Amino acid sequence: MDKIYEIVAAPRTGRTLVLLVVLFPFLAALFVSLFGKRGRRVALLLALVHLGLAVSVAAIASMHLGTRDELSAGRGTDHAKFEPAMVPGARVGDDGRTAWTLMSLTATPPSAGRAGPFVQFFVGVDGLNLWLVALTSFMVVPAILVSWESVTERRGAFYAWLFVLQGAAVGAFLSFDVILFYVFFELTLVPAFFLIGRWGPGSARRDAARKFFLYTLAGSLLTLVGVVGVVVTNPDPTTGQITFSLPDLMANVQHWLNAAQAEAAAGKPEKLAALHQTQLWLFVALMAGFMVKTPIFPFHTWLPSAYGEAPIGVTVLLSAVLAKLGTFGILRFVLTLTPDAAVAYGLPVVGTLAAFGIVYAALCAYAQKDMKQMAAYSSVSHLGFVVLAVFAFNTEGVAGSVLHMVNHGLSTGAVFALLAFLADRYRTTSMTQYGGLMGRFPNFAVLAFVLCLASVGLPGLNNFVSEMLMLGGLFRADAPKNHHYALAGIAAFSIFLSSWYIMTMLQRVFFSPPKEPPADAPGAAPPGDVNSRELIAFGSLAALCLVLGVYPQPVLDTMRADVRIVTRIGDDARVRVYGEPKPTKVLVAAEPNNGKQDR
Repeated sequence: MDKIYEIVAAPRTGRTLVLLVVLFPFLAALFVSLFGKRGRRVALLLALVHLGLAVSVAAIASMHLGTRDELSAGRGTDHAKFEPAMVPGARVGDDGRTAWTLMSLTATPPSAGRAGPFVQFFVGVDGLNLWLVALTSFMVVPAILVSWESVTERRGAFYAWLFVLQGAAVGAFLSFDVILFYVFFELTLVPAFFLIGRWGPGSARRDAARKFFLYTLAGSLLTLVGVVGVVVTNPDPTTGQITFSLPDLMANVQHWLNAAQAEAAAGKPEKLAALHQTQLWLFVALMAGFMVKTPIFPFHTWLPSAYGEAPIGVTVLLSAVLAKLGTFGILRFVLTLTPDAAVAYGLPVVGTLAAFGIVYAALCAYAQKDMKQMAAYSSVSHLGFVVLAVFAFNTEGVAGSVLHMVNHGLSTGAVFALLAFLADRYRTTSMTQYGGLMGRFPNFAVLAFVLCLASVGLPGLNNFVSEMLMLGGLFRADAPKNHHYALAGIAAFSIFLSSWYIMTMLQRVFFSPPKEPPADAPGAAPPGDVNSRELIAFGSLAALCLVLGVYPQPVLDTMRADVRIVTRIGDDARVRVYGEPKPTKVLVAAEPNNGKQDR
Protein backbone atom coordinates (compact mmCIF):
# COMPACT_ATOMS: atom_id res chain seq x y z
CA MET A 1 0.00 0.00 0.00
CA ASP A 2 2.89 2.40 0.73
CA LYS A 3 4.08 1.96 -2.86
CA ILE A 4 0.66 2.97 -4.14
CA TYR A 5 0.67 6.12 -2.05
CA GLU A 6 4.16 6.97 -3.28
CA ILE A 7 2.94 6.69 -6.86
CA VAL A 8 -0.18 8.74 -6.22
CA ALA A 9 1.81 11.48 -4.54
CA ALA A 10 4.65 11.15 -7.12
CA PRO A 11 8.11 12.67 -6.86
CA ARG A 12 8.47 16.28 -5.81
CA THR A 13 9.87 17.14 -9.25
CA GLY A 14 6.73 15.85 -10.93
CA ARG A 15 4.45 17.83 -8.62
CA THR A 16 6.45 21.00 -9.29
CA LEU A 17 6.23 20.42 -13.04
CA VAL A 18 2.45 20.00 -12.88
CA LEU A 19 2.18 23.26 -10.95
CA LEU A 20 4.34 25.02 -13.55
CA VAL A 21 2.27 23.61 -16.41
CA VAL A 22 -0.83 25.24 -14.88
CA LEU A 23 0.68 28.57 -13.85
CA PHE A 24 3.26 29.20 -16.59
CA PRO A 25 0.75 30.31 -19.30
CA PHE A 26 -0.65 33.03 -17.02
CA LEU A 27 2.86 34.27 -16.23
CA ALA A 28 3.70 34.12 -19.94
CA ALA A 29 0.61 36.22 -20.70
CA LEU A 30 1.82 38.96 -18.35
CA PHE A 31 5.33 38.84 -19.80
CA VAL A 32 4.44 38.81 -23.51
CA SER A 33 1.96 41.66 -23.17
CA LEU A 34 4.91 44.00 -22.46
CA PHE A 35 6.54 43.45 -25.86
CA GLY A 36 3.96 44.94 -28.23
CA LYS A 37 4.87 44.33 -31.89
CA ARG A 38 7.83 42.13 -30.92
CA GLY A 39 5.53 39.86 -28.96
CA ARG A 40 5.31 37.10 -31.55
CA ARG A 41 8.91 35.92 -31.15
CA VAL A 42 8.69 36.06 -27.37
CA ALA A 43 5.36 34.22 -27.51
CA LEU A 44 6.83 31.45 -29.65
CA LEU A 45 9.75 31.02 -27.28
CA LEU A 46 7.45 30.86 -24.23
CA ALA A 47 5.15 28.39 -26.00
CA LEU A 48 8.13 26.12 -26.67
CA VAL A 49 9.15 26.37 -23.01
CA HIS A 50 5.65 25.32 -21.94
CA LEU A 51 5.72 22.48 -24.44
CA GLY A 52 8.96 21.30 -22.86
CA LEU A 53 7.31 21.34 -19.43
CA ALA A 54 4.31 19.40 -20.74
CA VAL A 55 6.54 16.80 -22.42
CA SER A 56 8.46 16.38 -19.14
CA VAL A 57 5.20 15.85 -17.25
CA ALA A 58 4.07 13.31 -19.85
CA ALA A 59 7.36 11.41 -19.66
CA ILE A 60 7.36 11.21 -15.86
CA ALA A 61 3.62 10.54 -15.56
CA SER A 62 3.68 7.75 -18.15
CA MET A 63 6.06 5.72 -15.99
CA HIS A 64 4.05 6.29 -12.82
CA LEU A 65 0.68 5.61 -14.43
CA GLY A 66 1.92 2.31 -15.81
CA THR A 67 3.29 1.24 -12.42
CA ARG A 68 0.13 2.35 -10.67
CA ASP A 69 -1.91 0.18 -13.00
CA GLU A 70 0.15 -2.90 -12.20
CA LEU A 71 -0.04 -2.30 -8.45
CA SER A 72 -3.73 -1.45 -8.38
CA ALA A 73 -4.95 -4.16 -10.76
CA GLY A 74 -5.82 -6.53 -7.96
CA ARG A 75 -6.92 -4.01 -5.36
CA GLY A 76 -10.30 -4.67 -3.85
CA THR A 77 -11.98 -1.34 -3.16
CA ASP A 78 -15.60 -0.69 -2.35
CA HIS A 79 -15.88 2.27 -4.73
CA ALA A 80 -14.17 3.11 -8.00
CA LYS A 81 -12.59 6.57 -7.95
CA PHE A 82 -9.84 8.44 -9.71
CA GLU A 83 -6.34 8.42 -8.21
CA PRO A 84 -4.51 11.46 -9.61
CA ALA A 85 -0.73 11.39 -9.64
CA MET A 86 1.76 14.24 -9.21
CA VAL A 87 -0.63 16.31 -7.07
CA PRO A 88 0.95 19.60 -5.89
CA GLY A 89 0.59 19.97 -2.13
CA ALA A 90 0.10 16.24 -1.51
CA ARG A 91 2.04 14.25 1.07
CA VAL A 92 2.86 10.55 1.02
CA GLY A 93 0.06 8.66 2.75
CA ASP A 94 -2.59 11.34 2.13
CA ASP A 95 -4.41 9.30 -0.53
CA GLY A 96 -3.49 11.84 -3.19
CA ARG A 97 -5.27 14.75 -1.51
CA THR A 98 -3.71 18.19 -1.56
CA ALA A 99 -3.21 20.35 1.50
CA TRP A 100 -3.64 23.58 -0.51
CA THR A 101 -7.05 24.93 0.52
CA LEU A 102 -8.37 27.99 -1.31
CA MET A 103 -11.61 28.38 0.64
CA SER A 104 -13.14 26.57 3.62
CA LEU A 105 -16.86 26.38 4.35
CA THR A 106 -16.32 25.24 7.91
CA ALA A 107 -14.41 26.49 10.94
CA THR A 108 -12.75 23.08 11.30
CA PRO A 109 -9.26 23.12 9.80
CA PRO A 110 -8.85 20.82 6.78
CA SER A 111 -7.33 17.41 7.38
CA ALA A 112 -5.26 15.84 4.62
CA GLY A 113 -6.64 12.40 5.40
CA ARG A 114 -10.31 13.38 5.41
CA ALA A 115 -12.77 14.88 2.94
CA GLY A 116 -14.56 18.08 3.86
CA PRO A 117 -16.22 21.26 2.55
CA PHE A 118 -12.97 22.75 1.26
CA VAL A 119 -12.43 24.27 -2.18
CA GLN A 120 -8.84 23.27 -2.90
CA PHE A 121 -6.20 23.79 -5.55
CA PHE A 122 -6.50 20.10 -6.36
CA VAL A 123 -4.81 19.38 -9.68
CA GLY A 124 -3.13 16.23 -10.84
CA VAL A 125 -2.43 13.90 -13.73
CA ASP A 126 -4.12 10.66 -14.75
CA GLY A 127 -4.61 8.69 -17.94
CA LEU A 128 -7.65 10.68 -19.02
CA ASN A 129 -6.12 14.16 -18.95
CA LEU A 130 -2.39 13.61 -19.56
CA TRP A 131 -2.47 13.65 -23.35
CA LEU A 132 -5.11 16.37 -23.55
CA VAL A 133 -2.75 18.62 -21.58
CA ALA A 134 0.06 17.72 -23.96
CA LEU A 135 -2.26 18.45 -26.91
CA THR A 136 -3.14 21.87 -25.46
CA SER A 137 0.50 22.76 -25.00
CA PHE A 138 1.50 21.54 -28.46
CA MET A 139 -1.30 23.24 -30.42
CA VAL A 140 -0.35 26.70 -29.16
CA VAL A 141 2.86 26.49 -31.23
CA PRO A 142 1.16 26.09 -34.66
CA ALA A 143 -1.49 28.61 -33.54
CA ILE A 144 1.27 31.19 -33.06
CA LEU A 145 3.06 30.24 -36.28
CA VAL A 146 -0.05 30.57 -38.47
CA SER A 147 -0.83 33.94 -36.84
CA TRP A 148 2.66 35.25 -37.63
CA GLU A 149 1.65 37.43 -40.59
CA SER A 150 -2.10 37.79 -40.14
CA VAL A 151 -2.01 39.47 -36.72
CA THR A 152 -0.49 42.93 -37.17
CA GLU A 153 -2.27 45.00 -34.50
CA ARG A 154 -1.52 44.81 -30.78
CA ARG A 155 0.45 41.60 -31.12
CA GLY A 156 1.49 41.53 -27.48
CA ALA A 157 -2.13 41.61 -26.30
CA PHE A 158 -3.17 38.98 -28.86
CA TYR A 159 -0.56 36.44 -27.75
CA ALA A 160 -1.20 37.26 -24.09
CA TRP A 161 -4.85 36.29 -24.52
CA LEU A 162 -3.74 33.10 -26.31
CA PHE A 163 -1.72 32.12 -23.23
CA VAL A 164 -4.63 32.89 -20.90
CA LEU A 165 -6.79 30.62 -23.06
CA GLN A 166 -4.14 27.90 -22.86
CA GLY A 167 -3.78 28.24 -19.09
CA ALA A 168 -7.53 28.05 -18.48
CA ALA A 169 -7.85 24.93 -20.66
CA VAL A 170 -4.89 23.20 -18.96
CA GLY A 171 -6.30 24.07 -15.52
CA ALA A 172 -9.69 22.62 -16.43
CA PHE A 173 -8.19 19.38 -17.72
CA LEU A 174 -6.03 18.92 -14.61
CA SER A 175 -8.63 19.88 -11.96
CA PHE A 176 -9.93 17.29 -9.50
CA ASP A 177 -11.89 19.81 -7.43
CA VAL A 178 -15.29 20.40 -9.04
CA ILE A 179 -15.40 24.12 -8.18
CA LEU A 180 -11.85 24.65 -9.41
CA PHE A 181 -12.78 22.89 -12.66
CA TYR A 182 -15.78 25.17 -13.08
CA VAL A 183 -13.66 28.30 -12.51
CA PHE A 184 -11.17 27.27 -15.20
CA PHE A 185 -14.01 26.08 -17.47
CA GLU A 186 -15.65 29.51 -17.31
CA LEU A 187 -12.36 31.37 -17.57
CA THR A 188 -11.89 30.06 -21.12
CA LEU A 189 -14.79 32.28 -22.22
CA VAL A 190 -13.00 35.55 -21.46
CA PRO A 191 -9.92 35.23 -23.72
CA ALA A 192 -11.97 33.59 -26.47
CA PHE A 193 -14.45 36.49 -26.38
CA PHE A 194 -11.72 39.12 -26.81
CA LEU A 195 -9.73 37.14 -29.37
CA ILE A 196 -12.77 36.72 -31.62
CA GLY A 197 -14.27 40.17 -31.10
CA ARG A 198 -11.03 42.19 -31.34
CA TRP A 199 -8.86 40.33 -33.86
CA GLY A 200 -11.41 38.55 -36.05
CA PRO A 201 -10.98 39.38 -39.77
CA GLY A 202 -14.69 39.64 -40.61
CA SER A 203 -17.24 42.40 -40.12
CA ALA A 204 -19.47 40.18 -37.96
CA ARG A 205 -16.75 39.30 -35.44
CA ARG A 206 -18.33 41.17 -32.52
CA ASP A 207 -21.71 39.54 -33.03
CA ALA A 208 -20.01 36.14 -33.25
CA ALA A 209 -18.06 36.80 -30.04
CA ARG A 210 -21.18 37.94 -28.22
CA LYS A 211 -23.16 34.91 -29.38
CA PHE A 212 -20.37 32.53 -28.35
CA PHE A 213 -20.07 34.12 -24.92
CA LEU A 214 -23.80 34.21 -24.14
CA TYR A 215 -24.50 30.68 -25.40
CA THR A 216 -21.69 29.07 -23.45
CA LEU A 217 -22.27 31.17 -20.33
CA ALA A 218 -25.97 30.23 -20.18
CA GLY A 219 -25.20 26.53 -20.46
CA SER A 220 -22.34 26.76 -17.98
CA LEU A 221 -24.54 28.37 -15.33
CA LEU A 222 -26.87 25.36 -15.52
CA THR A 223 -23.81 23.12 -15.18
CA LEU A 224 -22.89 25.01 -11.99
CA VAL A 225 -26.37 24.22 -10.65
CA GLY A 226 -25.75 20.56 -11.45
CA VAL A 227 -22.35 20.59 -9.75
CA VAL A 228 -23.76 22.15 -6.60
CA GLY A 229 -26.67 19.69 -6.69
CA VAL A 230 -24.34 16.70 -6.83
CA VAL A 231 -22.27 18.07 -3.94
CA VAL A 232 -25.30 18.78 -1.72
CA THR A 233 -27.15 15.52 -2.41
CA ASN A 234 -24.11 13.27 -1.88
CA PRO A 235 -22.55 14.08 1.51
CA ASP A 236 -19.96 11.90 3.17
CA PRO A 237 -21.79 8.81 4.56
CA THR A 238 -19.74 8.86 7.78
CA THR A 239 -19.51 12.55 8.72
CA GLY A 240 -22.40 13.99 6.71
CA GLN A 241 -20.12 16.72 5.34
CA ILE A 242 -20.15 17.85 1.74
CA THR A 243 -17.00 17.69 -0.37
CA PHE A 244 -15.82 19.27 -3.59
CA SER A 245 -13.13 16.65 -4.23
CA LEU A 246 -14.07 14.68 -7.34
CA PRO A 247 -12.63 11.32 -6.12
CA ASP A 248 -14.49 11.67 -2.82
CA LEU A 249 -17.69 12.69 -4.59
CA MET A 250 -17.43 9.61 -6.80
CA ALA A 251 -17.17 7.39 -3.72
CA ASN A 252 -20.13 9.15 -2.04
CA VAL A 253 -22.34 8.82 -5.13
CA GLN A 254 -21.63 5.10 -5.39
CA HIS A 255 -22.21 4.57 -1.65
CA TRP A 256 -25.69 6.09 -1.71
CA LEU A 257 -26.65 4.31 -4.92
CA ASN A 258 -25.45 0.94 -3.62
CA ALA A 259 -27.25 1.47 -0.31
CA ALA A 260 -30.47 2.26 -2.18
CA GLN A 261 -29.97 -0.79 -4.38
CA ALA A 262 -29.61 -2.99 -1.28
CA GLU A 263 -32.91 -1.65 0.04
CA ALA A 264 -34.54 -2.25 -3.35
CA ALA A 265 -33.34 -5.87 -3.24
CA ALA A 266 -34.98 -6.14 0.18
CA GLY A 267 -38.32 -5.03 -1.28
CA LYS A 268 -38.05 -1.26 -0.68
CA PRO A 269 -37.42 0.35 -4.10
CA GLU A 270 -38.61 3.84 -3.11
CA LYS A 271 -35.17 5.24 -2.24
CA LEU A 272 -33.56 3.96 -5.43
CA ALA A 273 -36.40 5.43 -7.52
CA ALA A 274 -36.00 8.78 -5.75
CA LEU A 275 -32.23 8.76 -6.37
CA HIS A 276 -32.79 7.97 -10.04
CA GLN A 277 -35.20 10.90 -10.32
CA THR A 278 -32.67 13.20 -8.66
CA GLN A 279 -29.92 11.95 -10.93
CA LEU A 280 -32.04 12.67 -13.98
CA TRP A 281 -32.33 16.35 -13.09
CA LEU A 282 -28.65 16.57 -12.17
CA PHE A 283 -27.77 14.85 -15.44
CA VAL A 284 -29.75 17.44 -17.42
CA ALA A 285 -28.13 20.33 -15.55
CA LEU A 286 -24.59 18.99 -15.93
CA MET A 287 -25.09 18.22 -19.60
CA ALA A 288 -26.38 21.72 -20.40
CA GLY A 289 -22.97 23.39 -20.38
CA PHE A 290 -21.11 20.44 -21.87
CA MET A 291 -23.61 20.07 -24.74
CA VAL A 292 -23.09 23.72 -25.69
CA LYS A 293 -19.32 23.57 -25.33
CA THR A 294 -18.91 20.40 -27.41
CA PRO A 295 -21.32 21.32 -29.21
CA ILE A 296 -24.15 18.80 -29.68
CA PHE A 297 -27.09 19.43 -32.03
CA PRO A 298 -29.17 21.66 -31.64
CA PHE A 299 -26.84 23.65 -29.35
CA HIS A 300 -24.22 24.07 -32.07
CA THR A 301 -25.45 27.26 -33.72
CA TRP A 302 -22.77 29.46 -32.13
CA LEU A 303 -19.94 27.41 -33.60
CA PRO A 304 -20.02 28.23 -37.35
CA SER A 305 -20.08 31.97 -36.73
CA ALA A 306 -17.42 31.84 -33.98
CA TYR A 307 -15.09 29.63 -36.02
CA GLY A 308 -15.73 31.62 -39.18
CA GLU A 309 -15.11 35.05 -37.64
CA ALA A 310 -12.16 34.15 -35.38
CA PRO A 311 -8.57 34.56 -36.55
CA ILE A 312 -7.34 31.25 -37.90
CA GLY A 313 -4.81 30.83 -35.10
CA VAL A 314 -7.61 31.21 -32.57
CA THR A 315 -9.82 28.82 -34.52
CA VAL A 316 -7.03 26.23 -34.29
CA LEU A 317 -7.26 26.37 -30.48
CA LEU A 318 -11.06 26.55 -30.40
CA SER A 319 -11.41 23.40 -32.49
CA ALA A 320 -8.43 21.46 -31.16
CA VAL A 321 -8.74 22.24 -27.43
CA LEU A 322 -11.83 24.12 -26.28
CA ALA A 323 -14.33 21.80 -27.93
CA LYS A 324 -12.70 18.91 -26.03
CA LEU A 325 -13.62 20.53 -22.71
CA GLY A 326 -17.23 19.56 -23.42
CA THR A 327 -16.57 15.89 -24.21
CA PHE A 328 -14.00 15.69 -21.41
CA GLY A 329 -16.51 17.15 -18.95
CA ILE A 330 -19.06 14.51 -19.94
CA LEU A 331 -16.51 11.75 -19.40
CA ARG A 332 -15.00 13.11 -16.19
CA PHE A 333 -18.12 14.38 -14.40
CA VAL A 334 -21.38 13.22 -16.00
CA LEU A 335 -20.49 9.53 -16.25
CA THR A 336 -18.98 9.37 -12.77
CA LEU A 337 -21.38 11.59 -10.79
CA THR A 338 -24.69 10.65 -12.46
CA PRO A 339 -23.90 7.14 -13.74
CA ASP A 340 -27.41 5.67 -13.61
CA ALA A 341 -28.90 8.58 -15.53
CA ALA A 342 -26.04 8.37 -18.04
CA VAL A 343 -26.83 4.69 -18.63
CA ALA A 344 -30.58 5.25 -18.88
CA TYR A 345 -30.61 8.44 -20.98
CA GLY A 346 -27.14 8.81 -22.46
CA LEU A 347 -27.43 6.80 -25.66
CA PRO A 348 -31.23 6.94 -26.09
CA VAL A 349 -31.52 10.73 -25.70
CA VAL A 350 -28.16 12.49 -25.99
CA GLY A 351 -26.89 9.82 -28.38
CA THR A 352 -29.88 10.35 -30.67
CA LEU A 353 -29.22 14.11 -30.76
CA ALA A 354 -25.53 13.48 -31.43
CA ALA A 355 -26.32 10.99 -34.22
CA PHE A 356 -28.68 13.44 -35.89
CA GLY A 357 -26.04 16.14 -35.54
CA ILE A 358 -23.42 13.89 -37.15
CA VAL A 359 -25.43 13.56 -40.37
CA TYR A 360 -26.82 17.11 -40.33
CA ALA A 361 -23.41 18.74 -39.81
CA ALA A 362 -21.80 16.51 -42.46
CA LEU A 363 -24.41 17.56 -45.03
CA CYS A 364 -23.92 21.21 -44.02
CA ALA A 365 -20.16 20.78 -44.45
CA TYR A 366 -20.66 19.43 -47.96
CA ALA A 367 -22.87 22.38 -48.88
CA GLN A 368 -20.36 25.04 -47.79
CA LYS A 369 -18.42 27.11 -50.31
CA ASP A 370 -16.03 28.48 -47.70
CA MET A 371 -13.43 25.99 -46.49
CA LYS A 372 -13.37 27.49 -43.01
CA GLN A 373 -17.11 26.93 -42.62
CA MET A 374 -16.74 23.42 -44.02
CA ALA A 375 -14.14 22.60 -41.37
CA ALA A 376 -16.36 24.13 -38.67
CA TYR A 377 -19.32 21.88 -39.52
CA SER A 378 -16.93 18.95 -39.89
CA SER A 379 -15.87 19.48 -36.28
CA VAL A 380 -19.52 19.29 -35.13
CA SER A 381 -19.94 15.99 -36.98
CA HIS A 382 -16.77 14.40 -35.60
CA LEU A 383 -17.46 15.46 -32.02
CA GLY A 384 -20.91 13.88 -32.22
CA PHE A 385 -19.10 10.59 -32.83
CA VAL A 386 -17.08 11.14 -29.63
CA VAL A 387 -20.25 11.78 -27.62
CA LEU A 388 -21.76 8.52 -28.85
CA ALA A 389 -18.64 6.59 -27.82
CA VAL A 390 -18.51 8.22 -24.38
CA PHE A 391 -22.07 7.13 -23.61
CA ALA A 392 -21.32 3.59 -24.74
CA PHE A 393 -19.79 3.53 -21.22
CA ASN A 394 -17.53 0.55 -21.88
CA THR A 395 -13.81 -0.05 -22.31
CA GLU A 396 -13.56 0.43 -26.06
CA GLY A 397 -15.91 3.40 -26.12
CA VAL A 398 -14.20 5.31 -23.29
CA ALA A 399 -10.65 4.55 -24.45
CA GLY A 400 -11.53 5.33 -28.06
CA SER A 401 -13.21 8.61 -27.13
CA VAL A 402 -10.21 9.83 -25.10
CA LEU A 403 -7.82 8.87 -27.89
CA HIS A 404 -10.08 10.52 -30.48
CA MET A 405 -10.15 13.77 -28.48
CA VAL A 406 -6.39 13.91 -28.99
CA ASN A 407 -6.53 12.70 -32.60
CA HIS A 408 -9.36 15.03 -33.58
CA GLY A 409 -7.57 17.93 -31.93
CA LEU A 410 -4.52 17.28 -34.09
CA SER A 411 -6.30 16.61 -37.38
CA THR A 412 -9.02 19.29 -37.22
CA GLY A 413 -6.64 21.87 -35.78
CA ALA A 414 -4.30 21.00 -38.65
CA VAL A 415 -7.04 21.50 -41.26
CA PHE A 416 -7.75 24.98 -39.89
CA ALA A 417 -4.02 25.73 -39.78
CA LEU A 418 -3.72 24.78 -43.47
CA LEU A 419 -6.24 27.46 -44.35
CA ALA A 420 -3.87 30.10 -42.97
CA PHE A 421 -1.59 29.34 -45.95
CA LEU A 422 -4.29 30.53 -48.35
CA ALA A 423 -5.62 33.32 -46.15
CA ASP A 424 -2.15 34.87 -45.76
CA ARG A 425 -1.57 34.90 -49.52
CA TYR A 426 -5.01 35.64 -50.94
CA ARG A 427 -7.16 36.87 -48.00
CA THR A 428 -9.90 34.36 -48.77
CA THR A 429 -10.77 30.73 -48.03
CA SER A 430 -13.62 30.49 -50.53
CA MET A 431 -13.46 27.18 -52.36
CA THR A 432 -14.80 28.75 -55.55
CA GLN A 433 -11.73 30.98 -55.84
CA TYR A 434 -9.22 28.17 -56.19
CA GLY A 435 -8.30 25.46 -58.64
CA GLY A 436 -5.24 23.51 -59.76
CA LEU A 437 -3.19 24.23 -56.63
CA MET A 438 -1.49 20.85 -56.97
CA GLY A 439 0.73 22.26 -59.70
CA ARG A 440 0.94 25.73 -58.16
CA PHE A 441 1.96 24.71 -54.60
CA PRO A 442 3.13 21.06 -54.67
CA ASN A 443 4.63 21.04 -51.15
CA PHE A 444 1.51 22.55 -49.66
CA ALA A 445 -0.61 20.04 -51.57
CA VAL A 446 1.28 17.05 -50.12
CA LEU A 447 0.88 18.34 -46.55
CA ALA A 448 -2.80 19.09 -47.18
CA PHE A 449 -3.41 15.57 -48.52
CA VAL A 450 -1.79 13.92 -45.49
CA LEU A 451 -3.69 16.02 -42.95
CA CYS A 452 -7.03 15.76 -44.76
CA LEU A 453 -6.65 11.99 -45.10
CA ALA A 454 -5.91 11.83 -41.37
CA SER A 455 -9.16 13.73 -40.77
CA VAL A 456 -11.21 11.18 -42.73
CA GLY A 457 -9.66 8.21 -40.90
CA LEU A 458 -7.34 6.65 -43.49
CA PRO A 459 -5.71 3.47 -42.07
CA GLY A 460 -2.17 4.24 -40.95
CA LEU A 461 -3.10 7.73 -39.73
CA ASN A 462 -4.30 8.72 -36.29
CA ASN A 463 -8.10 9.01 -36.60
CA PHE A 464 -8.47 5.46 -37.91
CA VAL A 465 -7.40 3.85 -34.64
CA SER A 466 -9.71 5.84 -32.40
CA GLU A 467 -12.65 5.59 -34.79
CA MET A 468 -12.38 1.80 -34.86
CA LEU A 469 -12.25 1.68 -31.06
CA MET A 470 -15.29 3.94 -30.79
CA LEU A 471 -17.24 1.83 -33.28
CA GLY A 472 -16.31 -1.30 -31.32
CA GLY A 473 -17.58 0.36 -28.14
CA LEU A 474 -20.88 1.31 -29.77
CA PHE A 475 -21.50 -2.17 -31.17
CA ARG A 476 -20.82 -3.64 -27.71
CA ALA A 477 -22.84 -1.06 -25.79
CA ASP A 478 -25.53 -2.51 -23.51
CA ALA A 479 -28.73 -0.65 -24.36
CA PRO A 480 -32.36 -1.80 -24.63
CA LYS A 481 -34.06 -2.48 -27.97
CA ASN A 482 -30.70 -2.69 -29.79
CA HIS A 483 -30.68 1.10 -30.01
CA HIS A 484 -26.89 1.11 -30.02
CA TYR A 485 -26.70 -0.81 -33.31
CA ALA A 486 -28.53 1.97 -35.13
CA LEU A 487 -26.28 4.59 -33.56
CA ALA A 488 -23.20 2.57 -34.48
CA GLY A 489 -24.44 2.36 -38.07
CA ILE A 490 -24.90 6.14 -38.21
CA ALA A 491 -21.44 6.67 -36.74
CA ALA A 492 -19.93 4.37 -39.37
CA PHE A 493 -21.85 6.22 -42.08
CA SER A 494 -20.38 9.49 -40.80
CA ILE A 495 -16.90 8.26 -41.79
CA PHE A 496 -18.14 7.95 -45.36
CA LEU A 497 -19.74 11.40 -45.19
CA SER A 498 -16.53 13.00 -43.95
CA SER A 499 -14.63 11.37 -46.81
CA TRP A 500 -17.25 12.71 -49.22
CA TYR A 501 -16.94 16.38 -48.39
CA ILE A 502 -13.18 16.35 -47.73
CA MET A 503 -12.44 14.61 -51.04
CA THR A 504 -14.80 16.96 -52.85
CA MET A 505 -12.91 19.92 -51.42
CA LEU A 506 -9.53 18.46 -52.41
CA GLN A 507 -10.75 17.79 -55.94
CA ARG A 508 -12.10 21.32 -56.39
CA VAL A 509 -9.13 23.14 -54.88
CA PHE A 510 -6.20 21.03 -56.09
CA PHE A 511 -7.28 19.20 -59.26
CA SER A 512 -9.84 21.36 -61.07
CA PRO A 513 -8.68 23.80 -63.79
CA PRO A 514 -6.09 26.30 -62.48
CA LYS A 515 -7.57 29.35 -60.80
CA GLU A 516 -6.38 31.82 -58.16
CA PRO A 517 -7.88 34.90 -56.52
CA PRO A 518 -6.46 38.19 -57.79
CA ALA A 519 -3.40 39.49 -55.98
CA ASP A 520 -3.89 42.26 -53.39
CA ALA A 521 -1.37 44.56 -55.07
CA PRO A 522 -1.05 44.73 -58.87
CA GLY A 523 2.45 43.82 -60.01
CA ALA A 524 3.37 42.06 -56.77
CA ALA A 525 5.50 38.93 -56.90
CA PRO A 526 3.46 35.71 -57.12
CA PRO A 527 2.99 33.93 -53.78
CA GLY A 528 5.48 31.19 -53.01
CA ASP A 529 5.04 27.64 -51.73
CA VAL A 530 5.33 26.60 -48.09
CA ASN A 531 8.02 28.55 -46.23
CA SER A 532 10.11 27.24 -43.33
CA ARG A 533 7.74 28.61 -40.67
CA GLU A 534 4.72 26.96 -42.28
CA LEU A 535 6.64 23.75 -42.88
CA ILE A 536 7.31 23.48 -39.14
CA ALA A 537 3.65 24.19 -38.31
CA PHE A 538 2.12 21.77 -40.84
CA GLY A 539 4.90 19.19 -40.88
CA SER A 540 4.91 18.67 -37.12
CA LEU A 541 1.15 18.11 -37.17
CA ALA A 542 1.43 15.64 -40.05
CA ALA A 543 4.25 13.77 -38.27
CA LEU A 544 2.21 13.37 -35.08
CA CYS A 545 -0.81 12.15 -37.07
CA LEU A 546 1.41 9.49 -38.61
CA VAL A 547 3.02 8.46 -35.30
CA LEU A 548 -0.31 8.08 -33.51
CA GLY A 549 -1.72 6.19 -36.50
CA VAL A 550 1.13 3.67 -36.52
CA TYR A 551 1.82 3.31 -32.79
CA PRO A 552 -0.94 4.56 -30.44
CA GLN A 553 -0.31 1.92 -27.76
CA PRO A 554 1.67 4.11 -25.32
CA VAL A 555 -1.28 6.51 -25.12
CA LEU A 556 -3.72 3.64 -24.56
CA ASP A 557 -1.48 2.05 -21.93
CA THR A 558 -1.37 5.16 -19.75
CA MET A 559 -5.15 5.47 -19.66
CA ARG A 560 -5.87 1.78 -18.98
CA ALA A 561 -6.38 2.03 -15.20
CA ASP A 562 -8.60 5.12 -15.41
CA VAL A 563 -10.67 3.66 -18.24
CA ARG A 564 -11.23 0.61 -16.02
CA ILE A 565 -12.42 2.90 -13.20
CA VAL A 566 -15.00 4.54 -15.47
CA THR A 567 -16.21 1.28 -16.97
CA ARG A 568 -16.54 -0.33 -13.55
CA ILE A 569 -18.89 2.51 -12.59
CA GLY A 570 -20.80 1.87 -15.81
CA ASP A 571 -21.09 -1.86 -15.16
CA ASP A 572 -22.52 -1.23 -11.69
CA ALA A 573 -24.94 1.38 -13.04
CA ARG A 574 -26.25 -1.04 -15.69
CA VAL A 575 -27.05 -3.57 -12.94
CA ARG A 576 -29.09 -0.94 -11.05
CA VAL A 577 -30.86 0.35 -14.18
CA TYR A 578 -31.43 -2.87 -16.14
CA GLY A 579 -31.23 -5.41 -13.33
CA GLU A 580 -28.87 -7.83 -15.09
CA PRO A 581 -25.07 -7.82 -14.96
CA LYS A 582 -23.39 -7.76 -18.36
CA PRO A 583 -20.08 -9.54 -19.05
CA THR A 584 -17.25 -7.22 -20.02
CA LYS A 585 -14.00 -7.80 -21.85
CA VAL A 586 -10.95 -5.60 -22.16
CA LEU A 587 -9.91 -5.29 -25.80
CA VAL A 588 -7.62 -2.28 -25.48
CA ALA A 589 -4.75 -3.99 -23.69
CA ALA A 590 -4.18 -7.07 -21.63
CA GLU A 591 -4.53 -6.67 -17.86
CA PRO A 592 -2.90 -8.69 -15.13
CA ASN A 593 -5.56 -10.94 -13.63
CA ASN A 594 -3.43 -12.89 -11.16
CA GLY A 595 -4.58 -16.20 -12.58
CA LYS A 596 -8.28 -15.34 -12.37
CA GLN A 597 -10.76 -15.54 -15.20
CA ASP A 598 -12.11 -12.31 -16.68
CA ARG A 599 -15.61 -11.39 -15.67
